[in-house]
Amino acid sequence: MKGFEFRVTLEKEGLSQKEFAEEMGVHRTVISRQFAAKQVDPHWVYALAGLLAVRNAKTLTVLVSP
Repeated sequence: MKGFEFRVTLEKEGLSQKEFAEEMGVHRTVISRQFAAKQVDPHWVYALAGLLAVRNAKTLTVLVSP
């Protein structure tokens, strides 16, 4: 994933750079370096995928709960 794709994905999911950094327990500049990267470190791609999976699972749980 390219840096601009990473940024666009975060934005589409309603996450700011700061919010994602806080969720991951890192400083905002760590994420900003990924935005500028030609290739995002795969660890950050997996971290984003995991965060989105958790958010979606919580939404689904609410939808199907009695």
